[in-house]
Amino acid sequence: MRSLWSHWSQLRRQLAGKNLILFLDFDGTLAPIVARPADAKIPAATLVALRRLAQSPRVALGIVSGRGLRRLRQLVRLKGIYWIGSHGWEWGLPDNVHRSQATPAEARLLRSVAAKLRHALRGLPQIRIKRKPVGVAVHYRGAPLAQAREARTRVARLARRHSSRLRLLAGKKVLELLPAGAPSKGAAVRAVVTRIRSSGNFPVLIYAGDDATDESVFACMGRRDISIHVGARSRSRARFSLRSPRQVCRFLERVCRMIE
Repeated sequence: MRSLWSHWSQLRRQLAGKNLILFLDFDGTLAPIVARPADAKIPAATLVALRRLAQSPRVALGIVSGRGLRRLRQLVRLKGIYWIGSHGWEWGLPDNVHRSQATPAEARLLRSVAAKLRHALRGLPQIRIKRKPVGVAVHYRGAPLAQAREARTRVARLARRHSSRLRLLAGKKVLELLPAGAPSKGAAVRAVVTRIRSSGNFPVLIYAGDDATDESVFACMGRRDISIHVGARSRSRARFSLRSPRQVCRFLERVCRMIE
């Protein structure tokens, strides 16, 4: 990966005068990682930049997350943008269309998985289980190392026992169990970008994300697209890197000035 700032002059020339598809991960990209996911918040300056981008006819703005769509909208509160929640299971479109690809059978499966996890993780008081619209998350951020290790072992064991029906997804201090047929963020972003491009001239896709779950997006991006990994990870499929959500804010502010 190369520092985005060291190539900014080149990128600015590439983006000048073009309509942009700009999709951004939420946790760790727009909002700094916090001990309790419920406390995550986009900084005020970043929200200002996002509002300006959302209002521009030259930008198709989207927010992508493993969080459920309803909660994601509550956290961001922007209108007229694209939403991808639950790692691609849920879509929200600017015309208020809400699509969920989960079936009733998958919903029943996840209720059963949540109950099995509560049983399997008994005796680990600092491990948190979060039932999501299309998945079950096990958070171990802030837990003692021994508890975190034991939780990972028990969740992996459960996933192996039900490998024909469940997919285990590892993120930053979180493990998620999803239905085996769960899409990736990459598949969802690719589908929504195709939809955007079918209705207008948006030649450039920019995507920024910080987690292993964002690598599926980077993998499906074109040579002229701009992929940005956020954080200190040394290996990524992304072309460019930014160190923190604060630098993402700085990047968004520069994009705002370009499209004025």
